[in-house]
Amino acid sequence: MIHAARLAAALLLACLGLVVTVQAPAAAADCTCRNRTGGLEQQVQRADAVFIGTVDNVEVAGNDHTYDVTASRAYQGTPERSTQVFSAGGKNACGLGELAVGTSYVFIATGTGAPFEADSCSGTSEANPTKVAKIEALLGEGTSVEPPPPPTAQRTLVEDSPPAGFARAAAPGAAAAIIGLLGLVVVRRLAR
Repeated sequence: MIHAARLAAALLLACLGLVVTVQAPAAAADCTCRNRTGGLEQQVQRADAVFIGTVDNVEVAGNDHTYDVTASRAYQGTPERSTQVFSAGGKNACGLGELAVGTSYVFIATGTGAPFEADSCSGTSEANPTKVAKIEALLGEGTSVEPPPPPTAQRTLVEDSPPAGFARAAAPGAAAAIIGLLGLVVVRRLAR
């Protein structure tokens, strides 16, 4: 009897595992790029921003991913040096998933400012020489994304009054000299 119960439990677990593994690819298959067919040229035409950036950090919220990116070269749009890219996840979203921190990617994204939006249908992929050459053939060599200039120093007047006169500036030094002389006189008297 115990043997039959164990066998039934094992069969139940095996069936559940089969159901889970059969359904996982079906959910992944829901991601289609039907409305966005075409090659790299069409992907670039649909994009508002095309730039190379290195992923510095990945924040995950549910199925969504937000990437902190340091942009190095812009081909289209005007990303700032430190920017963000958002990728929705979940059913039918075709998200980029968890991109590798420290790796450079060619982001083909929509939006005019951070966070830009990208997904696996937009053409975003790792920045290898072949991909970069294809982008440059379509959009030119691009421009370097420089960090913002450091803030300039500004003088601030502490007060509007004129500087102290000589007598006022010399008074502490004169007082120290008089105290020193008096101390010398006291030491000489005690030494006798």
